[in-house]
Amino acid sequence: MKISKLCIGPMSTNVIDSICNYASKNNKKIMLIASRNQIECEDLGGGYVNNFTTQEYSKYVKKRDTKKNVIMCRDHTGPFLSDKEKKTSLKESIEKTKLSIKNDIISDFKFIHIDTSMCKKKYEIAEELIDYSLSTAREIKKKIFFEFGTEEHGVEVALKKFKEDISFAKKYREIKFVVGQTGSLCKEIFQVGSFNFITTKKMVNIAKKANIYLKEHNGDYLSKKDLLLRKKSNLGSLNVAPQFGVEETKTIDYLANLYGENRLLNRFKNHVLIKGKWKKWSYGKTSDYIKFLSSGHYFFNSSQYNDLLLALDKKIDTQKLVKQNIASIIEHYYSNL
Repeated sequence: MKISKLCIGPMSTNVIDSICNYASKNNKKIMLIASRNQIECEDLGGGYVNNFTTQEYSKYVKKRDTKKNVIMCRDHTGPFLSDKEKKTSLKESIEKTKLSIKNDIISDFKFIHIDTSMCKKKYEIAEELIDYSLSTAREIKKKIFFEFGTEEHGVEVALKKFKEDISFAKKYREIKFVVGQTGSLCKEIFQVGSFNFITTKKMVNIAKKANIYLKEHNGDYLSKKDLLLRKKSNLGSLNVAPQFGVEETKTIDYLANLYGENRLLNRFKNHVLIKGKWKKWSYGKTSDYIKFLSSGHYFFNSSQYNDLLLALDKKIDTQKLVKQNIASIIEHYYSNL
């Protein structure tokens, strides 16, 4: 199974379109890795990205992925990792996770990240989910591979815990990635972590002995120097997601100010701030503007956003500029990893 060093979250249809276009134009593999909040099957209520169900999303990507270079993947699959399941029982959340996994496999997702970080019996539940996935894939004559990780993100993990995850992962030849905490951490619209090069190198070598790649999450807002360090460490792959949503929000904010659509822009901003999704990214006291940028992408389906776009589209090709800016970020990451 071919992989990519770059994994991007589908923060919007503009991001998806830009990834498919870049991958086809440059004949490069990119892993498109969706959380369950972003994309979900119809039976579980769909996701916030364009209100896509898993099936609709898969068809959308396939239609635009003209050279078959985009690898559809699932991020953070495990109990309590969908916002809709925060208050369910463990048993119910496991069953809903399995339903989500089944739809992923039917819809031609190639990688599923099994994440049991919210469970006490991390390895037992991970084994149950992986065995279920493999059994389901066999039944419908599909192939499925895995990323595995049991730690909450943003905490620099001890090598002892990483070795335990690798030891578990070795039981399955289908596990190609294990998540390691390298010190990176995204908050607001910044990279606030500190990359630990020495620890990362050690994790890479530990994983390599098991024929597994180290995967880093929280890889947003990294400079060229930051990326070259990761390249030097032989990092297997890197996840980047919120940065692309922030870039789209920034671009729309810029255009609205440039073309005098301040009333509609403020209406959208107020809607975003009231909804409070920015709290997930909060890092101490910050401005309303940073709160807006960090969480605007959750509301690209809102009437407030659509009204703003309609007004801007009468004056400029909004999507063209958004996609140009997104493509620049893709190129930054791809060319330096």
